[in-house]
Amino acid sequence: MNLKLVKSLAEIINNLSLEEQQILGTMINLIQDNKQTENQSWHEFIENTYGSIQDETFVRHSQGSFEQRELFE
Repeated sequence: MNLKLVKSLAEIINNLSLEEQQILGTMINLIQDNKQTENQSWHEFIENTYGSIQDETFVRHSQGSFEQRELFE
């Protein structure tokens, strides 16, 4: 985390008028809402596409063999 940048941003925000701070807060909430919408649409995409291949000849081929590795302790 860049603390110098965070401190600079905090100073800028503290120097904004109340109206500017409210507008900034609204903009931040809109950005967060858009991210949640993107996540929801991604989950909906997965739910709608999972198991959607109806072709019976579509198969997952063998994944091959992998070397045995030491176990972590």
